[in-house]
Amino acid sequence: MNTENNYAFPIISNHIDEGAKANYWKCQYTSADKEMLHYWVVLPKRVKPAELKPQHIAEVGLTNIGRYVTNDNQPYMEVWAAYERCQWEMNPADWLFNKLELMGEKVLNQRLIIHPAGSGIFADVLTLKVHSSGDEVISRYTVQKDYNSEESGGNYFLIKAACASRDYFLLANVIHFTVVNWDLMHRSNLATAELLQTVSLSKNNSSGFKIPESWQVKPMTETRLVIEHTFKGVNSGVINLFFYSQEMLFTEQEVFSVATKRFHDHEPAVTLTTDALRTIPNELNTSFGETLATCVGEIVSPEEKMRALYQCYIFSVGQLWCYAELVGRHRNHKAYHYEANKRCLEIILCSFQIE
Repeated sequence: MNTENNYAFPIISNHIDEGAKANYWKCQYTSADKEMLHYWVVLPKRVKPAELKPQHIAEVGLTNIGRYVTNDNQPYMEVWAAYERCQWEMNPADWLFNKLELMGEKVLNQRLIIHPAGSGIFADVLTLKVHSSGDEVISRYTVQKDYNSEESGGNYFLIKAACASRDYFLLANVIHFTVVNWDLMHRSNLATAELLQTVSLSKNNSSGFKIPESWQVKPMTETRLVIEHTFKGVNSGVINLFFYSQEMLFTEQEVFSVATKRFHDHEPAVTLTTDALRTIPNELNTSFGETLATCVGEIVSPEEKMRALYQCYIFSVGQLWCYAELVGRHRNHKAYHYEANKRCLEIILCSFQIE
């Protein structure tokens, strides 16, 4: 698999067991006081520890927990491990992309991996950064996530292996081997950064869905639920669930028109602008059928000085249409409301069940 400028993105290791033993060593990081930060990583033998003491890097919001560099005259390579404790449940991939944008990294190629334990979407990303000196650096990142049993929330980890762009063709396979061979040494038993609570849609609890425990549910009518992320009166995300009979509405477009009519009737004026409703393969929940409809856009209210991200999914379950709508904040680097909102909606859709 190649990218622009022919930067290779290997996804299968070319190292056989004996070759790996001859050229790599297993580093076990235990320099942090907290065991939950301990990890192991397989490094090339010429890559040695340079900085092991945890050190917070305020400009990127990360804490360094290991920097390793080459110690010979061959092409330079650097490996860096860091983490951040975050309060909310998120996809590690979304957390990483937020960091890459903050650090000025240009994404060249990527793999997104759905974790089988249900802890979200992970990422393997190749990037390019041009420094002020003009030097071009190629980096490859992968991520881990674990529950923080001391402070709650989640510990989000990244590891990066990097080299000068001119040397990358020599080191591409070594860099790949490094970033896919590491893990935490004392992983918790919880796959998410928050406990999940079940929301029941029936008296016998046979129908419902899950949400992270920091979200609140408010039944508005028999056919509408509101799920909010609100703290001290400040709302950072709302997910609306509307249910419609398939005997009254026959297509996803009709559902969309009825559900969004309230924006156009709103006083003071609220403007909803979206792209066209499109059909996508259903990769979220087998009970939804083969496809579902979605679109993204923005809600603007000049009077309320509000500009919010909008996304919806429309799918059928049994004899009902469900319209799931997210209204929340755009991505920024000071908080993770965008990432938390996105993840909550995904959890709802993946766990949704009506019997």
